[in-house]
Amino acid sequence: MNKYIIIVVFIALSFLGCDNTKKSNIVDNKEVPAKETVKANSKGYTLMKQKCFICHFERPDPAKRNQMIAPPMIRVQEHYQPSYPNKENFIKAVMAYVNNPSQDKTLMPGAVKKFNLMPKVVYDQTELRFIAETLYLIDLGSTPNMHMKMGKGLSLNNGQKWKLKTESIEQVKSIIEKLNNFNSKNIADNNQLGKDVFDDAKLILLDEDYTGDLFDQIHFFFGGIEDNMHTLIATKSIKEANIQVEILKTEFANFNKYFE
Repeated sequence: MNKYIIIVVFIALSFLGCDNTKKSNIVDNKEVPAKETVKANSKGYTLMKQKCFICHFERPDPAKRNQMIAPPMIRVQEHYQPSYPNKENFIKAVMAYVNNPSQDKTLMPGAVKKFNLMPKVVYDQTELRFIAETLYLIDLGSTPNMHMKMGKGLSLNNGQKWKLKTESIEQVKSIIEKLNNFNSKNIADNNQLGKDVFDDAKLILLDEDYTGDLFDQIHFFFGGIEDNMHTLIATKSIKEANIQVEILKTEFANFNKYFE
């Protein structure tokens, strides 16, 4: 009798251990969404095509560059997932922004500067949740870093540094000082540092005085580190936070090579 009980328990444990339907993985204490193939006839994707693709391309299309009036959906996904790796938090953040777009809430200041703030549209909240959930789960592939890392996208202005406003230079100095003087093993402090750096960077990106080639260069610089800032804001791992802080220190150390 005991032998049969052992066999039954073993079979049950085997089934429990063979769950191949997990929606996420845990890496460095951070939930990372497992990409899924969302069928073209799924409700969420159908709603996305009907409601979102009116303004947003699914992916960047160089042939239609002049027709872009909003950032591609894949870029929205790439901006939100580092800051909101948890599915429910991601959905809430996307819904909150769509319901009430504002510069204070945006994670994409460069896109706001380029395309203007998203207009406020009244959505059915159930449908909006389907769209946000689909955006979290859908595999849209990946895009090259559109803003490129330093040394590749950045360039001097005919051999001269780009001239920024005094207040912008002071803001960057403040960022560098915060990074260099930071010394905390508390994850909440690290997350706050990421938010402080991002908020300071956002002020510069949204400055209406910066246009044309000058804005493009500013965008190249901050675009190259936006994933690092978002990751530092959201990570729950001190190890990961330390990595992001060091990357930001290195990148900002090069700022004065291009701007003054």
